[in-house]
Amino acid sequence: MTPDPLASTVPVSSPTSDARRGVPTVALVATLWLASASCASRQEVPTSPAPAITRVEAGRTHWVLRPSEAYDALCLLNLLRGDAFYTKYYPVEFQRFSVLLEPREKAALAHLTERMGKQAGKMVGPHLTLVFSVTGATTVEDLARTVSDDAAWKAMRRDFEATSYSEDSDFTEMEDVRQDLGVLFAFLQRIGFSRIWRAEYLPQVEQAIARFGVQLTPHDVVGWDEDVLGRVLHVETLNAHVLKFVKPHGIRVTGWNFLTDLTYPLSVTVKTAVHEMLHPPFKREGAIDARLTALEADPYFQRLVREHDPAFGYTTAQGLTEEDCAEAIDVFVSERQGLLRARDGKPLTGAAFFRDHDDGMHVLAYVLYEELRRADFSQWTTYEGFLLKLFDTGVLVPGKLEQRFRSYTGNYPVKALKE
Repeated sequence: MTPDPLASTVPVSSPTSDARRGVPTVALVATLWLASASCASRQEVPTSPAPAITRVEAGRTHWVLRPSEAYDALCLLNLLRGDAFYTKYYPVEFQRFSVLLEPREKAALAHLTERMGKQAGKMVGPHLTLVFSVTGATTVEDLARTVSDDAAWKAMRRDFEATSYSEDSDFTEMEDVRQDLGVLFAFLQRIGFSRIWRAEYLPQVEQAIARFGVQLTPHDVVGWDEDVLGRVLHVETLNAHVLKFVKPHGIRVTGWNFLTDLTYPLSVTVKTAVHEMLHPPFKREGAIDARLTALEADPYFQRLVREHDPAFGYTTAQGLTEEDCAEAIDVFVSERQGLLRARDGKPLTGAAFFRDHDDGMHVLAYVLYEELRRADFSQWTTYEGFLLKLFDTGVLVPGKLEQRFRSYTGNYPVKALKE
């Protein structure tokens, strides 16, 4: 995932604040959820035409732009947890919907935060969108049905566990918050979120899609990434789900699907696509796995894993390594294509981006980015080969990561380490 495209590229006009984690739910929620889910499953929701999608051809990239009521609903529930990391982007919407919450719904949100956020260490909104993406849900009704129907829930678990993402999640946290999700989807049905979304937010999304659609033709993100990876990406279509409530994230979900916000400049949406297709940038096995494992034991790298703000994610060594290996390509390609922009719209250098992004924690990514800038692409094979050569030539040496980082003129104080 690209956790914070807004941090260095998008102006934010609305202020706010929030609280990170909640408290356990009360036992009564189980009974209330069963009752509400039963009622919800009997309600007939009028069928509306599916929102239109827009297709754009750009070289190797076949873009598909589409709205999603389901993803927006999941992102709204994440917002309603009251975390300032999100409420500062949506103060009006947070106030509008949070006042409608009843005690059992507040308890469900608190337990969702405690169990999934605090105990499992997940970014709640991104993780929910990732898991539910295997279902193909498009509406709140679809989400509610998945949670209330045992067969649908088991199918979601089976399909999620068949993806590579399940390596970081054994699904126990999803089982533990299933009842909470039932309460919260019933809340969205109670307040008529589907109607509100179609009447108020869908037109905004469709305007953004129309704007993006006429600008996307030059942006062959698949071809750009393939040039650096040194292999073919089998991407039939690249689906950008344009949402109302996804700030400040750009989120990769299963398949060639990612989530972007209707307010982002096109450069942010394209940059998000460049990044999200890079996960994973290579199979971590054999020689490359052994070399990276040794590098992850570097004391400076270990400090970056342990001491950065966990709100950014990447709380494991392997997680941070994968992100950094992907982000190095992302920033290299984005700078080359003119996609890196400061808040005022002026071009941004890669070094300036790394300094500010996620408190400067992506030190390994910065090192790899600097070496990509120096690489001879006429001799290029694969990205894995490039990394192995950095180890073989002494550019990457376990125990000397900080020394290498400091050797570049663009190095910076790492705020994540309070430097």
